[in-house]
Amino acid sequence: MNLVSVTAPARGQGWRAVRFAAIAGVGALVAMTFSPQPAGAWETYSAGEVFHPAGDPRCRERDVDGCEEPVGYCQTCHGQFRATNAENERPYLRDEYFSLADGKPWSVLYKEAEADEAEEEIGLHDIHRHVIVDEKGDERRCNVCHSGGFYPVYLSSSTGTASLEGISCAGCHGRAEDDGQEVEGSIWGAGYAAGLRQHHTNAGVNVCKTCHADADPARYTPVGEDVLPPYYLVSNDVFVNKPTDPCNQRGDEDYAAGPKGLDNDGDGKYDKSDLDCQPVGPGNNNGKSGK
Repeated sequence: MNLVSVTAPARGQGWRAVRFAAIAGVGALVAMTFSPQPAGAWETYSAGEVFHPAGDPRCRERDVDGCEEPVGYCQTCHGQFRATNAENERPYLRDEYFSLADGKPWSVLYKEAEADEAEEEIGLHDIHRHVIVDEKGDERRCNVCHSGGFYPVYLSSSTGTASLEGISCAGCHGRAEDDGQEVEGSIWGAGYAAGLRQHHTNAGVNVCKTCHADADPARYTPVGEDVLPPYYLVSNDVFVNKPTDPCNQRGDEDYAAGPKGLDNDGDGKYDKSDLDCQPVGPGNNNGKSGK
């Protein structure tokens, strides 16, 4: 078993070193599946866990030995992936995810979109495990995104299932056609998540550019909005609710309020508003040069 040391920021407590117990061979799996990434690139959703002593307001009363809270990396801006609302028994999971694109908490968005459903899903984790990859067969949904002991969650590797290969978040938020493509002025090829990174860059968030050259629109142009992420390509009767259309013609990507799904190629144009998703016709070359 390999141990990977990372550094994680504590809330108001500075930084402390923590260790992840990573399954041996995960690094090899990533290397085989994806192009090599620059040193320092984030491999997991959170950087590590910070320890809070017993009695800390981030812990439960019954946490007599204290508690650990995931911190850093994606979690810094996007919040705890398992967070729900003020009713969560874990205080650090009461910071509900707030969508900057929609200006509303996720629970409100979902209730508006699915008001006729009896079950209320109030967190990103619940939406993913109970709706998007809610299995209707023998395949284990948790393995779509998780590997080993579930934590940490790797962005581009997971145990996978019989029908969905183990590429975790990249399965829906990346495209294989970008992987390995030449990036201007860089020894590193583009990666699956080039479009997602450029979505951040074009929104004014430049953290991805500190490691990834493909996050710079001036140096690389991701494949179009209409190119399917790997998990979209898989059609089966097991994960019946997962999206299949990156142009979102049928609302495949709408798991919250509003007819706006994902900006797959990162240019700031969503779904049908992107020329890549519009029929070819006079004055429309339906390609990246037309943007």
